[in-house]
Amino acid sequence: MSEEAQLSIPPTIDNPLANQEPAQLEAEVEDFHKRVNLNGVVDLEILIRGARIAQQRWGDAPPGFTPAEFEAIKNENSKSYLSFLQTRGLLVTVMATACAAITQGWQQSTINASSLFLNWKVDFDLDDKLLIGFINAAPWLSGSLIGTWLSDPLQERFGRRPALFISAVFCVALVIGTARCNTWETLLVCRVLLGVGIGSKASIAPIFAAEAAPDRHRGKVLMMWQLFDALWRVLLATAIIPAIVLLFLVFMCPESPRFLIQRNQYPGAYKSLLELRGTPIQAARDLYYIHAQLQTEAVTVWDRHEGNSWWSEGEQIYAYQKWINKGNFFKRMMYLATEKRTRRACTVASIVMASQQLCGINVLAFYSSSILNTDPSDPESLFIKPTAVKWYNFAFGLANFLFTFPAYIYIDLRGRRPLLLVSFIGMFFSLVAVSGFFEIADHDTRLILIAVFTSLFFVFFYSIGAGPIPFTLSAEVFPLCVREVGMSFSVMINFLGLGLLVLFVPELTKEFGREAHLLFFFSGMNVLALILIFLLSTARQKVKS
Repeated sequence: MSEEAQLSIPPTIDNPLANQEPAQLEAEVEDFHKRVNLNGVVDLEILIRGARIAQQRWGDAPPGFTPAEFEAIKNENSKSYLSFLQTRGLLVTVMATACAAITQGWQQSTINASSLFLNWKVDFDLDDKLLIGFINAAPWLSGSLIGTWLSDPLQERFGRRPALFISAVFCVALVIGTARCNTWETLLVCRVLLGVGIGSKASIAPIFAAEAAPDRHRGKVLMMWQLFDALWRVLLATAIIPAIVLLFLVFMCPESPRFLIQRNQYPGAYKSLLELRGTPIQAARDLYYIHAQLQTEAVTVWDRHEGNSWWSEGEQIYAYQKWINKGNFFKRMMYLATEKRTRRACTVASIVMASQQLCGINVLAFYSSSILNTDPSDPESLFIKPTAVKWYNFAFGLANFLFTFPAYIYIDLRGRRPLLLVSFIGMFFSLVAVSGFFEIADHDTRLILIAVFTSLFFVFFYSIGAGPIPFTLSAEVFPLCVREVGMSFSVMINFLGLGLLVLFVPELTKEFGREAHLLFFFSGMNVLALILIFLLSTARQKVKS
């Protein structure tokens, strides 16, 4: 194919194969098959047929496909909620993501536990509330400022699986270390280092899941993070158990096909896709589509930044690899700020990640023991048994887990933005109601209404939107060539907000005078988030758009 022919049909990032004539597509696939050494790995005829399916955007298989291939594609396009979990490779990847999320949820729970049980503060002879808050917040502050940014060089150097393994090692080692601390100084060091593992894990796992998932079901796979982040409260386990399971599962997962393509390991990328998709035709389809899309995006980016004209066919074949190898971590960070498209992505990710922390969910989750026990106008509230708080926490987590399923069902059908809008509207009214319930004089009535509205209504609206969608959207919205550093930026915003909440909410409660006033403040934050999200155009965002 001549360079003039390429100039006449500029590809689009959304579907770089859309405008190609059949003969042109077949010629390019044949050339690709030779250039990337796929002889003996996948038949050229299968690769061509796979490219034709990709050109039709995952539509029905064209005539001439075998019954087995047709059935596999039909199952992949099915709206059944678990139809995408039809291969061992994808199932193991989802399980590894689930273990990472359970570990995350358990670590977050320790904040509420430390508010209820004061033994460690007594043992370490601590009465400085700001220092206690800093120790509680340390994992999230170090995770946001160190762990998230380490994830990009770790992934670039070792790949997704080894990077996730390293973060899991940090979690296992530091959980053990935290349990054996004898001074508050060593506890602080352990929690800071634990944050490094947590921050990198939270940045890597969603990307790993997004790159393994079929396009039609990517939202469902990414939902696993929120689903199992909430599940920990239902499981009678310790943080070290899911972290250890993650250590073993991570190397049973196929490596990310996009990472292997980045390293020019196309045969390995095909084998990884074969594990994830199950049939040669689906693996061939995704291999060529991912390759075409990555090269098109890289050419578009490099044209803007390097002043190049449209490249020749020979240069395009490895454009993505050249772009990645030419840049480094700091250049990719600069690209987030200098390129209009990535600035928009950063804005979207910042809004949804910050909104998750400002909606009030973690105030209720982390400080439920304090909120339920410290109404100064009612002496009875000071004598609530810890068992009652535990049951409240259990119901809170169970509701969060169960109410995530509606979002799991509708996220790929209705889009991200509508779910977010419904979520923040519902949380606003629920939080206003909870704030008002603190004014009820009767002790038992007040507690029942607060517990019901937080564990049912508020958590329901959180779980269908503000809970799962920020991490899902952040893993999708960045261009592929800066996805790792983009996800690091997103998780940094989320963890920084979380750390600041843990550090300052106790002091804010004092400033506001009552928990009711604090919750009313966060209901106002829901209105602000609602206004910002209303301005976003995120409906049906795809990982490649």
